[in-house]
Amino acid sequence: MKVNMKFIPYLICMTLMLAGCSRTDSLLEDEPIENKAFLEVGRHLAVNNTNESLILCDYKEALAGDGLYYASWRIGESKPYENSDGDTVDLYDAQLYLLLEEFADNEKAQENMDTWLDRGRSNYSISAEEETVYNGQTYLVITYTFQNENNPYARGVSAFAVHGDLAVCAELTCQEDFTEDLEAILTGFLENCTYNTDFSSDILTGKPYRAAHHTRRSA
Repeated sequence: MKVNMKFIPYLICMTLMLAGCSRTDSLLEDEPIENKAFLEVGRHLAVNNTNESLILCDYKEALAGDGLYYASWRIGESKPYENSDGDTVDLYDAQLYLLLEEFADNEKAQENMDTWLDRGRSNYSISAEEETVYNGQTYLVITYTFQNENNPYARGVSAFAVHGDLAVCAELTCQEDFTEDLEAILTGFLENCTYNTDFSSDILTGKPYRAAHHTRRSA
């Protein structure tokens, strides 16, 4: 039986599985959502979307009990796509996914970010990896193509960061014939993300994230 559902990228799914999230099925619910320009993701991240092409299409607070917050924006209109399981998913020209996870302290957030990056490096064909600062926050940005032939998206760019006790991943992916500059779109998005440093955690270092393999390189 074919079911209409949302397409969720590999890295986001793996992150949810690693977190032991008990409500990942809520990400598949297709509910109408208001296209807000300003969105508070969790307690400590504010997104001010100034790109009119990026349309908010999903935001889930149902995962908050697991310390997780998920949002996504689309570019273009949805088209039905049948995946390898026979399910029909909504597919767009490009889509931006944002995942934020809260931890007990900065060290734990960094440990989990290393795990996220290892997953990405193992499953993406990475062409470039670079540390970049957007709106005062340091990110590790990777550019890649997808190795899995069953993935309807061809390539992407992702940014990873740790701020205090938060770990954040922003992933922008697109179809093969998408002609806009992915890095420019992601840059504009992250330049309008602001972190609130009034954390409830007693441990707030304010230090940027430093990955185990953090030197700039390109393929």
